[in-house]
Amino acid sequence: MHKWEEHLAEYLSFLEELSDVREGNLRFGRRVVAASDVAGQFFCEKKVEMQYTQGEIETEAKNVGTQAHGKLLDDAVEVNREELWQSIYGADPVLALEALFFAKFKDIVVAGKPDSVLFRNGLPLVVLEHKFSKRLVAYETHHVQARMYGLLLNNMGFDTRLLFYAIVVADPAARSDWSLKEKVLDAIDANGPKEGILELDNARVFLCKFNRGDAEKDLDWALKFWKKEREAIPTQNTNKCKTCEYLEICRG
Repeated sequence: MHKWEEHLAEYLSFLEELSDVREGNLRFGRRVVAASDVAGQFFCEKKVEMQYTQGEIETEAKNVGTQAHGKLLDDAVEVNREELWQSIYGADPVLALEALFFAKFKDIVVAGKPDSVLFRNGLPLVVLEHKFSKRLVAYETHHVQARMYGLLLNNMGFDTRLLFYAIVVADPAARSDWSLKEKVLDAIDANGPKEGILELDNARVFLCKFNRGDAEKDLDWALKFWKKEREAIPTQNTNKCKTCEYLEICRG
């Protein structure tokens, strides 16, 4: 059996095991904690809570983000899991777009779907996360989310010693730029395996080395909420509240 077949078999076995669990004992009856929710907790944990208790509220920013991420998938080729795992372990670089990853952290299952991960010879080299904003700034929540994906890959058995993550913050106008992915990958390749801030015409790339210790520290804090060891902690930054779609509910 090839290495990729062994790894895929382990992954599928884990999914089958998880599917047998009907009701979770985490907050809101969850069986799995989403990496995106962990990142959201670092923005405002109370907002994450209200997304579950009040339901999602549509906003223009969310719609722009959804459309922009859809554009990044325009030239993607859908493959089944077997083909994906085989290509991950191939000699040629492969960019896995929006692949779903699951892994255990201590006794909790965490899941996430990074925008893309660049693999070669079975090694994840770069996790890429795309954000669209007029302010070309990478916030702590962006770093937390990217680190969660690195931790997922690590706990799934991938060798993450060479792993970097790239937070791509692009102007909203760039969502129609079908070549954005290629420009980002070219810039990362030219930069080499080192941290840096890469400037593009309409985007900025924050390239960082993945640190497992930082990711574990983030997740340990976040899981206290999901395990009901504490209540949601609201942000102390009133500027975040001004644009929050749950502001009136929260104040009421």
